[in-house]
Amino acid sequence: MTGVTQIDLKGELTKRMKKKPSCLVVKLARWFMIEDWVNARLRQIGAVSNIDFMKKALDALHIEVKVKGVENLPSANQRTMFVCNHPLGGMDVLSACKAVEPACAKGLLIPANDLLMQLGNIREMLIPVNKVGGQSKDLLQKINQAYASDKQLMFFPSGKVSRKHKDGIYDDEWKKNFIVKSVEYERNVIPIRIDAKNSAFFYGLAKWRAKLGIKLNIEMLFLVRETRKQQNKTITITIGEPILWQSFDASKTAYQWAQEVRKKVYEL
Repeated sequence: MTGVTQIDLKGELTKRMKKKPSCLVVKLARWFMIEDWVNARLRQIGAVSNIDFMKKALDALHIEVKVKGVENLPSANQRTMFVCNHPLGGMDVLSACKAVEPACAKGLLIPANDLLMQLGNIREMLIPVNKVGGQSKDLLQKINQAYASDKQLMFFPSGKVSRKHKDGIYDDEWKKNFIVKSVEYERNVIPIRIDAKNSAFFYGLAKWRAKLGIKLNIEMLFLVRETRKQQNKTITITIGEPILWQSFDASKTAYQWAQEVRKKVYEL
């Protein structure tokens, strides 16, 4: 049985830096990541795994999930790709997983940064994707096995959290990979819109960081603190009608089809 996950930032920094970090670095990391608060919530969630872990995390933060369009969910025997916008960076993923659970009797897999594999409670749900450098042959084999499996898949094709623009808060352009894999593995696509947003501070920081020409996404350091701000809120999930994989024909490139699906998500 999966144990209770606890975060050890000092140990993780030591492992990644290959030396003992300074007290200042550890204090800053613990402040950004609110280590004590996160570990208290993880103890509250307890020794559960996968979607049960995600549901208990939502309960621990008193986050209500409202779901519209449940009738559009596939049966567990219909191999599908759920594609979602990415407004929050954490609770949106958990909320979407809770919403599609009825269609996931055979399991649900999510491509994710391989660093998230450190979260043992949800490791079985993650397809590790190395965003720094190429994929090893072993990793590529595991990825292809996941796409060919009978489990459902979930994608957040923007690859990063939504930002505030002049006309609203939304994802930047979507990556094309889910279109390519939809056709290759004959999986229909179900668009999902997640109605939520981060704080004004998060968007303001992102705006000024870009204006100052700073390439490091400083605002991403605050995402855990943004998660705490989602306590006692409601996240609405809208599930759209399936898009047949045969629809992604040669009339558009995979990139163009990805933006079409993105558009459908925001029309929900």
